Amino acid sequence: MDRMTDTTPSAGPTSEQPPVWTASTDSIPPVEVLGRLGDLTLLVDPSGLVAGLNDTAGSLLGLPADAILGTSALELVHPEDLDAAAELLARFGDGNEMARPSIRLRGATGPTLAVELVARRIERPDGMWILFSGRIEPLLNTDDMIDGVGVGVVLCDSAGVITESNRTAARLLGDHTGVLSGSIRSLSARFTDAVAVPLAEALDTLAPVHRRLGLRAADGSERIVDVEARPVRMRYSGASAAMMTLRDVTDEHHAQLALLQRATTDDLTGAASRSSFMHRVDTAIRAPERTGVGLLFCDLDRFKSINERFGHGEADRLLTAFARGLVEACPSPISIGRLGGDEFAVAIHAPSSDDLTDHAEAIREAARSAGLETLHLTTTVSVGTSWSGPVPDHDGPAPTAASMIEEADEALRRAKRTGRDRTAFFDATMRSARAQQTAMAASVREHLEADRVEIAVQPVVDPRTGRVSGGEALARIRNADGELVPAAEWVDAAARTGQLAAVDARVVEHAARLVADLHERHRASGGGDESLPVIGVNLSDGSLARADLDDWLVEVFGTYAAPLDHLVIEIPETVFPVIRDRSAEALRRLTSKGVWVAIDDFGVGYASLAEVRDLPIDTLKIDRSFVVAAPGSTHEAILRASLEMARALDCRSVAEGVETAAQLELLIDLDVDYVQGYLTGRPMTVDEFTEHALERLSRGHPGAP
Repeated sequence: MDRMTDTTPSAGPTSEQPPVWTASTDSIPPVEVLGRLGDLTLLVDPSGLVAGLNDTAGSLLGLPADAILGTSALELVHPEDLDAAAELLARFGDGNEMARPSIRLRGATGPTLAVELVARRIERPDGMWILFSGRIEPLLNTDDMIDGVGVGVVLCDSAGVITESNRTAARLLGDHTGVLSGSIRSLSARFTDAVAVPLAEALDTLAPVHRRLGLRAADGSERIVDVEARPVRMRYSGASAAMMTLRDVTDEHHAQLALLQRATTDDLTGAASRSSFMHRVDTAIRAPERTGVGLLFCDLDRFKSINERFGHGEADRLLTAFARGLVEACPSPISIGRLGGDEFAVAIHAPSSDDLTDHAEAIREAARSAGLETLHLTTTVSVGTSWSGPVPDHDGPAPTAASMIEEADEALRRAKRTGRDRTAFFDATMRSARAQQTAMAASVREHLEADRVEIAVQPVVDPRTGRVSGGEALARIRNADGELVPAAEWVDAAARTGQLAAVDARVVEHAARLVADLHERHRASGGGDESLPVIGVNLSDGSLARADLDDWLVEVFGTYAAPLDHLVIEIPETVFPVIRDRSAEALRRLTSKGVWVAIDDFGVGYASLAEVRDLPIDTLKIDRSFVVAAPGSTHEAILRASLEMARALDCRSVAEGVETAAQLELLIDLDVDYVQGYLTGRPMTVDEFTEHALERLSRGHPGAP
């Protein structure tokens, strides 16, 4: 160790510098001091040769000191780390700071050593000497542990100079040496969407910074990283510093984008989903600088027939092509959305409602082109529009996406009613009608809350004997003056606002009370129950779809002690196919308890012979439009066919809307079972009907109605 003693810089005093050694330390050899600096200590001269080492270094490397002294320090480095060690040594020699690199050393015998090095410069007249102190890492070093959890770590001092980093950070930020150096502000070019590096921001603001940034990785690929930076203080000096962690979240980010895409976009057509469309429209409506928003609501004409004729695959191709056509027809829209099935909506910036005309025509042309492209036939579309200016052009609530869709839908239904393949504009007249409907819906709600919904009952009569075999309970509400409001004015409003089921519940209760009262009064007079009239109740599709339909009706009639075999459930033929599958079992359970089931307005809907045959239907009520038909007309032929169908199914037949003696005579000739209409009895109050029915029980023979 003499050579090491000879080459170790003097620790004694000089004229420029006060002594740092006392006399009592002279007896401590420098080699012992070096031996306490770390597991391994090397002194390297300006030419890169080993000029000194401690005993631990020789024993760990398995080489005598003489074999190490005077050799190049790089000869001790493992071949795979040689280039990195040479570059680090040159960088440190040029005056650049470096972190604590982990370098593998090779010895004569034994395993390769991994050491974490700390370097110190020693300036001498003959050049710069470097004192290396290395800590042996038999398992994992700090970098390995941090890299193992996939987190990049960068530390810097108060001046923003990088003092330490791990290999993950270097790999992400593009330093092939595995160690970062220089100023943290020089890293800004490596972030693709950052004005300043968060680490510098944390130093400047002395506040934590957390954000997700794009990063251009070392291989040129674009990555997404979560960056968190916070100010820290050095443990001993208390000086300001900062630490930044980087976590690669590229896969997670793309998965989130995919989920967002699915949540906001229709899978089939690529158009916006309903919720996304409405959000964008609401945002446009609320924008302070808007000039006007127009909405075009459309659906393909006779799309159900197209689906049935060509199949779902071809129908989907048509929808996809139509969605592409909407993009071309309406450039730079606020949004294009698929709201359900074949319903689409387009929202555009429109200074006036007149601007919607050309867009509507372009949409209709897009439908024609889509049909020719996919099905090789001309398809058409109906369009309804609504418009909201920068200042509301009417009194009432501020417009919303929902209200604009409702207005455009109203106009669309007008376009459908007037022949399809056309555009209808929501105008002041329609707005007034809609306001009236809103007021009517509020009135229905008030009647329900105050339990003021009443019923009128129209008799169903045997045309040969005049006996009242039944009655149809009709819901009624009154205006502020006590006058009846025509059903046509309030039923649609109740249906649109989801109140029909509540109205049904009131009517069922009234019907149960009526049946109970009829039986009580008839028994009091000594009569039997078998000849009393049955009471029909029209149920909406919402009520018919109730999971507890049979339990509900049994409970209500049980509450009033009314026999169920005098209840008739009347199902409008137009909703029959919709509720058939959902209500079939409940209807069968009810008929097993004696309840009658009738199809109302038969002939105007979609019920087929097979559908009627497969369900417990025992009554067909033939729509009035066929009863009042001119002799020899097509409608009269349908009337005759309907009566034949009723007999074939072993069902009772009831002809509705009978108003003249001639109609009654024809129906008797056609062998109809019962009739209902103004000729044989107008709608009556409950008390009037009770008196009317009991009075006519003596007419004709008793029996099942």
